Amino acid sequence: MKKHRLEDMSWMEAEEAFQRSNTVIVPVGTLHAHGPTPIGIDASSVERLADLVGKKTGLLTLPVQPYGENDKMRAYPGSIAISQQVMEAFYTDLCRSLHQNGIRKVIFLNGHGGNREPLTRAGRNVRELGMLIVILEWWTIGKKLMPDLFPEGTDIWELAMAVAIGGPDIADLRGGGYKGEWGSNPPLRKLFGEKIRPLGFNNFEFNGAPALIPIDAWDIDVNSPPEVEKSALGDLQRRGEASIERLAEHIAEFAKEFQGVDVGKALTKP
Repeated sequence: MKKHRLEDMSWMEAEEAFQRSNTVIVPVGTLHAHGPTPIGIDASSVERLADLVGKKTGLLTLPVQPYGENDKMRAYPGSIAISQQVMEAFYTDLCRSLHQNGIRKVIFLNGHGGNREPLTRAGRNVRELGMLIVILEWWTIGKKLMPDLFPEGTDIWELAMAVAIGGPDIADLRGGGYKGEWGSNPPLRKLFGEKIRPLGFNNFEFNGAPALIPIDAWDIDVNSPPEVEKSALGDLQRRGEASIERLAEHIAEFAKEFQGVDVGKALTKP
């Protein structure tokens, strides 16, 4: 079996890998607080998925980028915050380097919603090079295709994935309530009165219709239930493993389809 991880290759093997396909996989995450879940789950989740997809498809897979946006979490121990402008420039330069190596399509596996905007802007920047990027986020895929697995919410799902990757002992179950990005029904601040209703993060609603306001209504400094019992970790681990496999299968199928996209045709103006 040919190597699929760029960091494991010699430059000669890398040259051969770049010639096999014009599509690569790039996992990106960040480091911030997730209650009892490790601060690196946004990176470790997509790193595991990228490796599985690379094995299933043979596509070249780049090392995980563990640093990302962290505006609302920058005060928490362990958080590493990179500015949106630096991130946009980084992803743009990354794509330019890949373009030099013959890559025309990049599949970003994004583990953190805050990375979405700089990734999107980077994608716009490199269209002039004749490149396409796609941003895939496992939790949006999972909630749509496998809602039965984690009806409790994304926070529990992240913990389950962390336990599936690192084992039950990786969870910090000291109890007493958890802060940070944790809680299926997190405490929301009414920043704009009664009628402009917060839904979570920067999503709001007015008279039944959505409104996007770039300010966080989620009060991350308030203890958020639910607590997690140690006895629940075995079940979470099994469900986490099942979700990782199902997500990897879906992403691999997408990657095979995306490889066949004609970039020139897609970017040609009608």
